[in-house]
Amino acid sequence: MSERVFERRASRIGAVLRSAALCMAVTCAVAGRAAPSPAEAAASGGDAAATPTRPELRWLTDAPLLGAGVSLLAVGGAMSTATRFVPPTGLDRGQVHWSFDRAQIGNHDTRANDQSDYTLSAATAYPLAVAFAFQPSGTRASGTLRRSAVYTEAVLIAEGICSVIKKSAGRPRPYTYLPVGQRPGDPGYDVTKSDAFQSMPSGHSTGAFCGAAFAMTDNLLSRPQAGWLERAGVPFAGGVLAGMTVAMRVEAGKHFPSDVIVGGSIGTACGVAVPLVHHYLGAHGRRAPLPSGRAWGQAAVGLFAGVGTGILIAQASH
Repeated sequence: MSERVFERRASRIGAVLRSAALCMAVTCAVAGRAAPSPAEAAASGGDAAATPTRPELRWLTDAPLLGAGVSLLAVGGAMSTATRFVPPTGLDRGQVHWSFDRAQIGNHDTRANDQSDYTLSAATAYPLAVAFAFQPSGTRASGTLRRSAVYTEAVLIAEGICSVIKKSAGRPRPYTYLPVGQRPGDPGYDVTKSDAFQSMPSGHSTGAFCGAAFAMTDNLLSRPQAGWLERAGVPFAGGVLAGMTVAMRVEAGKHFPSDVIVGGSIGTACGVAVPLVHHYLGAHGRRAPLPSGRAWGQAAVGLFAGVGTGILIAQASH
Protein backbone atom coordinates (compact mmCIF):
# COMPACT_ATOMS: atom_id res chain seq x y z
CA MET A 1 0.00 0.00 0.00
CA SER A 2 1.47 3.35 -1.06
CA GLU A 3 1.96 6.16 1.43
CA ARG A 4 -0.56 8.28 -0.46
CA VAL A 5 -3.26 5.57 -0.31
CA PHE A 6 -2.58 5.02 3.38
CA GLU A 7 -2.90 8.73 4.12
CA ARG A 8 -6.14 8.92 2.13
CA ARG A 9 -7.69 6.01 4.01
CA ALA A 10 -6.52 7.38 7.33
CA SER A 11 -8.14 10.71 6.46
CA ARG A 12 -11.44 9.00 5.63
CA ILE A 13 -11.48 6.99 8.83
CA GLY A 14 -10.48 10.02 10.86
CA ALA A 15 -13.32 12.10 9.46
CA VAL A 16 -15.89 9.44 10.31
CA LEU A 17 -14.44 8.87 13.77
CA ARG A 18 -14.64 12.60 14.49
CA SER A 19 -18.28 12.65 13.42
CA ALA A 20 -19.10 9.56 15.45
CA ALA A 21 -17.29 11.04 18.43
CA LEU A 22 -19.36 14.21 18.10
CA CYS A 23 -22.60 12.21 18.07
CA MET A 24 -21.57 10.07 21.02
CA ALA A 25 -20.45 13.17 22.93
CA VAL A 26 -23.90 14.66 22.43
CA THR A 27 -25.51 11.40 23.57
CA CYS A 28 -23.31 11.08 26.65
CA ALA A 29 -23.88 14.71 27.57
CA VAL A 30 -27.62 14.28 27.25
CA ALA A 31 -27.50 11.01 29.20
CA GLY A 32 -25.53 12.66 31.98
CA ARG A 33 -27.93 15.61 32.09
CA ALA A 34 -30.91 13.24 32.13
CA ALA A 35 -29.61 10.98 34.90
CA PRO A 36 -31.60 11.47 38.12
CA SER A 37 -29.83 12.66 41.22
CA PRO A 38 -29.73 10.39 44.29
CA ALA A 39 -32.36 12.59 45.94
CA GLU A 40 -34.66 12.31 42.93
CA ALA A 41 -34.18 8.54 42.79
CA ALA A 42 -35.04 8.25 46.49
CA ALA A 43 -38.10 10.47 46.09
CA SER A 44 -39.40 8.31 43.27
CA GLY A 45 -39.17 5.23 45.48
CA GLY A 46 -36.65 3.61 43.16
CA ASP A 47 -39.31 2.28 40.79
CA ALA A 48 -37.75 3.83 37.70
CA ALA A 49 -34.38 2.29 38.44
CA ALA A 50 -35.78 -1.06 39.58
CA THR A 51 -38.24 -1.46 36.70
CA PRO A 52 -37.11 0.58 33.67
CA THR A 53 -39.47 1.10 30.77
CA ARG A 54 -38.95 -1.60 28.17
CA PRO A 55 -40.65 -2.87 24.99
CA GLU A 56 -42.93 -5.86 25.44
CA LEU A 57 -42.02 -8.79 23.20
CA ARG A 58 -44.95 -11.00 22.17
CA TRP A 59 -45.17 -13.66 19.49
CA LEU A 60 -48.47 -12.25 18.22
CA THR A 61 -46.71 -8.96 17.49
CA ASP A 62 -43.13 -9.88 16.75
CA ALA A 63 -43.58 -13.00 14.62
CA PRO A 64 -45.64 -11.20 11.92
CA LEU A 65 -43.23 -8.26 11.87
CA LEU A 66 -40.19 -10.50 11.63
CA GLY A 67 -41.89 -12.64 9.00
CA ALA A 68 -42.83 -9.59 6.96
CA GLY A 69 -39.26 -8.32 6.95
CA VAL A 70 -37.77 -11.67 5.98
CA SER A 71 -40.40 -12.18 3.28
CA LEU A 72 -39.79 -8.76 1.76
CA LEU A 73 -36.05 -9.38 1.69
CA ALA A 74 -36.60 -12.79 0.08
CA VAL A 75 -38.86 -11.30 -2.59
CA GLY A 76 -36.38 -8.53 -3.27
CA GLY A 77 -33.51 -10.99 -3.47
CA ALA A 78 -35.39 -13.18 -5.94
CA MET A 79 -36.23 -10.28 -8.26
CA SER A 80 -33.94 -9.36 -11.11
CA THR A 81 -33.07 -5.89 -12.36
CA ALA A 82 -33.39 -5.11 -16.04
CA THR A 83 -30.11 -3.67 -17.32
CA ARG A 84 -29.58 -1.69 -20.49
CA PHE A 85 -26.71 -0.80 -22.74
CA VAL A 86 -24.91 2.38 -21.69
CA PRO A 87 -23.27 4.06 -24.70
CA PRO A 88 -19.78 5.60 -24.40
CA THR A 89 -21.41 9.03 -24.25
CA GLY A 90 -23.62 7.98 -21.32
CA LEU A 91 -27.38 7.75 -21.10
CA ASP A 92 -29.57 10.63 -22.22
CA ARG A 93 -29.81 13.18 -19.40
CA GLY A 94 -33.16 14.28 -20.71
CA GLN A 95 -34.61 11.08 -19.27
CA VAL A 96 -34.04 12.48 -15.76
CA HIS A 97 -37.31 14.29 -15.09
CA TRP A 98 -36.50 16.56 -12.15
CA SER A 99 -34.07 19.43 -12.56
CA PHE A 100 -32.72 19.09 -9.01
CA ASP A 101 -31.75 15.51 -9.91
CA ARG A 102 -30.18 16.47 -13.24
CA ALA A 103 -28.08 19.10 -11.48
CA GLN A 104 -26.25 16.34 -9.56
CA ILE A 105 -25.10 14.44 -12.64
CA GLY A 106 -21.34 14.74 -12.74
CA ASN A 107 -20.67 13.88 -9.09
CA HIS A 108 -18.29 10.95 -8.75
CA ASP A 109 -16.35 11.39 -5.50
CA THR A 110 -15.09 7.90 -4.65
CA ARG A 111 -13.88 9.16 -1.28
CA ALA A 112 -17.44 10.13 -0.38
CA ASN A 113 -18.58 6.70 -1.56
CA ASP A 114 -16.23 4.97 0.90
CA GLN A 115 -17.04 7.33 3.77
CA SER A 116 -20.77 6.79 3.37
CA ASP A 117 -20.21 3.14 4.30
CA TYR A 118 -18.56 4.21 7.55
CA THR A 119 -21.28 6.71 8.47
CA LEU A 120 -23.96 4.11 7.69
CA SER A 121 -22.27 1.67 10.07
CA ALA A 122 -22.21 4.33 12.79
CA ALA A 123 -25.85 5.27 12.12
CA THR A 124 -26.89 1.62 12.28
CA ALA A 125 -25.18 1.08 15.64
CA TYR A 126 -26.40 4.38 17.10
CA PRO A 127 -29.85 3.26 18.43
CA LEU A 128 -28.35 0.44 20.45
CA ALA A 129 -25.62 2.72 21.80
CA VAL A 130 -28.31 5.16 22.93
CA ALA A 131 -30.37 2.37 24.51
CA PHE A 132 -27.32 1.10 26.37
CA ALA A 133 -26.35 4.58 27.58
CA PHE A 134 -29.79 5.42 28.99
CA GLN A 135 -30.53 2.09 30.69
CA PRO A 136 -29.98 1.74 34.46
CA SER A 137 -26.69 -0.02 35.14
CA GLY A 138 -28.32 -3.25 36.30
CA THR A 139 -30.47 -3.72 33.21
CA ARG A 140 -28.32 -2.39 30.38
CA ALA A 141 -27.66 -5.77 28.78
CA SER A 142 -31.23 -7.09 28.96
CA GLY A 143 -32.79 -3.76 28.02
CA THR A 144 -30.52 -3.34 25.01
CA LEU A 145 -31.19 -6.91 23.87
CA ARG A 146 -34.95 -6.31 23.97
CA ARG A 147 -34.57 -3.19 21.89
CA SER A 148 -32.25 -4.94 19.46
CA ALA A 149 -35.05 -7.42 18.72
CA VAL A 150 -37.49 -4.61 17.91
CA TYR A 151 -34.81 -2.74 15.96
CA THR A 152 -34.06 -5.82 13.88
CA GLU A 153 -37.71 -5.98 12.83
CA ALA A 154 -37.65 -2.34 11.77
CA VAL A 155 -34.44 -2.77 9.79
CA LEU A 156 -35.63 -5.93 8.03
CA ILE A 157 -38.92 -4.34 6.96
CA ALA A 158 -37.24 -1.12 5.82
CA GLU A 159 -34.51 -2.90 3.86
CA GLY A 160 -37.03 -5.35 2.42
CA ILE A 161 -39.25 -2.56 1.10
CA CYS A 162 -36.18 -0.79 -0.26
CA SER A 163 -34.97 -3.93 -2.04
CA VAL A 164 -38.32 -4.63 -3.71
CA ILE A 165 -38.63 -1.05 -4.98
CA LYS A 166 -35.01 -1.00 -6.17
CA LYS A 167 -35.45 -4.11 -8.28
CA SER A 168 -38.84 -3.11 -9.69
CA ALA A 169 -37.95 0.54 -10.45
CA GLY A 170 -34.68 -0.23 -12.24
CA ARG A 171 -33.59 3.41 -12.16
CA PRO A 172 -30.08 4.11 -13.57
CA ARG A 173 -27.61 5.63 -11.16
CA PRO A 174 -26.26 9.12 -11.86
CA TYR A 175 -22.87 7.92 -13.11
CA THR A 176 -24.51 6.01 -15.99
CA TYR A 177 -25.24 9.41 -17.57
CA LEU A 178 -21.55 10.32 -17.69
CA PRO A 179 -19.29 9.79 -20.71
CA VAL A 180 -16.95 6.87 -20.28
CA GLY A 181 -13.97 9.20 -19.82
CA GLN A 182 -15.57 10.88 -16.81
CA ARG A 183 -16.61 7.74 -14.96
CA PRO A 184 -14.37 6.58 -12.10
CA GLY A 185 -12.38 3.44 -12.74
CA ASP A 186 -13.58 2.00 -9.44
CA PRO A 187 -15.45 -1.34 -9.85
CA GLY A 188 -18.37 0.19 -7.94
CA TYR A 189 -19.06 2.38 -10.97
CA ASP A 190 -19.29 -0.42 -13.52
CA VAL A 191 -22.24 0.35 -15.83
CA THR A 192 -22.50 -3.27 -17.01
CA LYS A 193 -23.58 -4.53 -13.58
CA SER A 194 -27.18 -4.72 -12.43
CA ASP A 195 -26.29 -2.54 -9.43
CA ALA A 196 -25.91 0.39 -11.84
CA PHE A 197 -29.69 0.28 -12.30
CA GLN A 198 -30.71 0.15 -8.65
CA SER A 199 -30.63 3.85 -7.80
CA MET A 200 -34.16 4.29 -6.43
CA PRO A 201 -34.40 4.28 -3.45
CA SER A 202 -31.11 4.65 -1.60
CA GLY A 203 -30.39 1.71 0.69
CA HIS A 204 -27.85 3.71 2.67
CA SER A 205 -30.45 6.42 3.31
CA THR A 206 -33.03 3.82 4.33
CA GLY A 207 -30.70 2.25 6.88
CA ALA A 208 -29.33 5.51 8.29
CA PHE A 209 -32.75 7.12 8.76
CA CYS A 210 -34.21 3.94 10.19
CA GLY A 211 -31.51 4.08 12.87
CA ALA A 212 -32.07 7.77 13.62
CA ALA A 213 -35.87 7.42 13.73
CA PHE A 214 -35.75 4.29 15.88
CA ALA A 215 -33.41 5.94 18.40
CA MET A 216 -35.75 8.93 18.57
CA THR A 217 -38.95 6.89 18.98
CA ASP A 218 -37.52 4.34 21.39
CA ASN A 219 -36.18 7.13 23.59
CA LEU A 220 -39.53 8.94 23.61
CA LEU A 221 -41.36 5.75 24.58
CA SER A 222 -38.75 4.57 27.09
CA ARG A 223 -38.26 7.86 28.91
CA PRO A 224 -41.56 9.81 29.03
CA GLN A 225 -40.16 11.86 31.90
CA ALA A 226 -37.25 13.19 29.81
CA GLY A 227 -36.76 16.91 29.29
CA TRP A 228 -36.55 18.79 26.02
CA LEU A 229 -32.76 18.53 25.83
CA GLU A 230 -32.87 14.75 25.76
CA ARG A 231 -35.87 14.62 23.44
CA ALA A 232 -34.11 16.83 20.91
CA GLY A 233 -30.51 15.73 21.57
CA VAL A 234 -30.98 12.02 20.85
CA PRO A 235 -32.53 12.50 17.39
CA PHE A 236 -30.10 15.35 16.64
CA ALA A 237 -27.06 13.08 16.94
CA GLY A 238 -28.73 10.36 14.88
CA GLY A 239 -29.75 12.98 12.32
CA VAL A 240 -26.15 14.13 11.95
CA LEU A 241 -25.08 10.62 10.93
CA ALA A 242 -28.06 10.21 8.60
CA GLY A 243 -27.50 13.62 7.01
CA MET A 244 -23.83 12.89 6.39
CA THR A 245 -24.71 9.54 4.84
CA VAL A 246 -27.26 10.87 2.36
CA ALA A 247 -25.10 13.85 1.37
CA MET A 248 -22.15 11.57 0.67
CA ARG A 249 -24.27 9.21 -1.44
CA VAL A 250 -25.25 12.13 -3.68
CA GLU A 251 -21.70 13.51 -3.73
CA ALA A 252 -20.41 10.08 -4.72
CA GLY A 253 -22.69 10.00 -7.76
CA LYS A 254 -24.39 6.89 -6.46
CA HIS A 255 -27.82 8.47 -6.00
CA PHE A 256 -29.99 11.36 -7.05
CA PRO A 257 -31.49 13.60 -4.34
CA SER A 258 -34.90 12.04 -4.95
CA ASP A 259 -33.40 8.59 -4.25
CA VAL A 260 -32.19 9.60 -0.80
CA ILE A 261 -35.46 11.39 -0.03
CA VAL A 262 -37.48 8.26 -0.77
CA GLY A 263 -35.01 6.03 1.06
CA GLY A 264 -34.97 8.32 4.07
CA SER A 265 -38.77 8.37 4.14
CA ILE A 266 -38.94 4.57 4.12
CA GLY A 267 -36.38 4.31 6.91
CA THR A 268 -38.04 6.99 9.02
CA ALA A 269 -41.49 5.42 8.64
CA CYS A 270 -40.25 1.98 9.73
CA GLY A 271 -38.07 3.38 12.52
CA VAL A 272 -41.09 5.17 13.99
CA ALA A 273 -43.89 2.69 13.27
CA VAL A 274 -42.31 -0.56 14.50
CA PRO A 275 -41.60 0.66 18.07
CA LEU A 276 -45.11 2.18 18.23
CA VAL A 277 -46.63 -1.21 17.43
CA HIS A 278 -45.09 -2.55 20.65
CA HIS A 279 -46.33 -1.78 24.13
CA TYR A 280 -43.69 -0.27 26.41
CA LEU A 281 -44.05 -1.41 30.02
CA GLY A 282 -42.92 0.50 33.10
CA ALA A 283 -43.09 -0.11 36.84
CA HIS A 284 -45.40 -2.96 37.91
CA GLY A 285 -46.00 -3.87 34.26
CA ARG A 286 -48.02 -0.74 33.55
CA ARG A 287 -48.01 0.57 30.00
CA ALA A 288 -45.96 3.71 29.57
CA PRO A 289 -47.87 6.70 28.19
CA LEU A 290 -47.49 7.62 24.55
CA PRO A 291 -45.40 10.72 23.86
CA SER A 292 -47.27 14.01 23.77
CA GLY A 293 -47.50 16.14 20.66
CA ARG A 294 -45.05 18.55 22.23
CA ALA A 295 -42.53 15.76 22.80
CA TRP A 296 -42.85 14.61 19.18
CA GLY A 297 -42.37 18.19 18.03
CA GLN A 298 -39.20 18.65 20.07
CA ALA A 299 -37.82 15.37 18.76
CA ALA A 300 -38.68 16.24 15.15
CA VAL A 301 -36.92 19.60 15.43
CA GLY A 302 -33.84 17.84 16.79
CA LEU A 303 -33.90 15.28 13.98
CA PHE A 304 -34.25 17.84 11.18
CA ALA A 305 -31.59 20.06 12.74
CA GLY A 306 -29.25 17.08 12.94
CA VAL A 307 -29.87 16.10 9.31
CA GLY A 308 -29.14 19.65 8.18
CA THR A 309 -25.97 19.74 10.27
CA GLY A 310 -24.83 16.40 8.87
CA ILE A 311 -25.36 17.58 5.29
CA LEU A 312 -23.33 20.73 5.98
CA ILE A 313 -20.51 18.69 7.55
CA ALA A 314 -20.40 16.34 4.55
CA GLN A 315 -20.41 19.18 2.04
CA ALA A 316 -17.66 21.04 3.91
CA SER A 317 -15.43 17.95 3.91
CA HIS A 318 -15.63 17.36 0.14
